[in-house]
Amino acid sequence: MSWFNRNKNDIKWAELDEETREEMLVFTGKRDEVYEKKWEKLSSKKSPISWNWAAFFLSLFWFTYRKMNVYAYVFLSIIVIVDVLSVLIFKKALPGSTIGPAYIVLALFANKLYFDFALNKVKKLKNLYPDRDDRFEALRKRGGVSWLFALLFVLVMMVYGFGITYLEEEVYYSYMEPKFTEAAELQDSGKLDEAMDIYKDIENDNVAVPSIHFNKALIYEEEGEYVQALREINTYLNLEADDQEAKTIKEELKAKID
Repeated sequence: MSWFNRNKNDIKWAELDEETREEMLVFTGKRDEVYEKKWEKLSSKKSPISWNWAAFFLSLFWFTYRKMNVYAYVFLSIIVIVDVLSVLIFKKALPGSTIGPAYIVLALFANKLYFDFALNKVKKLKNLYPDRDDRFEALRKRGGVSWLFALLFVLVMMVYGFGITYLEEEVYYSYMEPKFTEAAELQDSGKLDEAMDIYKDIENDNVAVPSIHFNKALIYEEEGEYVQALREINTYLNLEADDQEAKTIKEELKAKID
């Protein structure tokens, strides 16, 4: 049986009794009519795929907003582990574009995940609260949306962002500095190709080191590759805008290109 084929234990919206459907919508709360339509469409499909724009644009924040905290924090934990391993092994965190496809997958399965989450909660509350009025009150409290959970997740993401940036810089500089010194010595001794290889190897898009671009520009200039040299000196000046020596080199390079 393929991954997309229906599991025998899988329950669809169309198969729920009227009482359970009503309780699902009470649990959903805000925009319940939207999710009712989405779940109805899923009932006629074998695939669990159904696009959710909110989950696409808000990604993990949507999960916490819908009180699906476990999903958000498990996924964040995976990101943290991958980023830490990447920093320790490759000396840099993975770019955001690397995990972009994962967010698309989450958006594709968000409606099904939310349906299963809501149904599971409704079943548990049905056992806990035999009286329907009490159950409806519990459904409203346990379900719906939560800006508090979403804002808390924003804080967690900010802490993670600062933490991974600090770790990346500490690990990167401890690796980069001796390599940079080695490359500079090779450059001074005329071994330009070897020096350039090291400079390219220690570049990090996430942590800017202006001197790398400056030294690369000097090598390119010495090798007569003026366009590449100008590109590197421009990058350097974007980081060190007041460096007069670099401005002079830039003008010289422009003159050589013209």
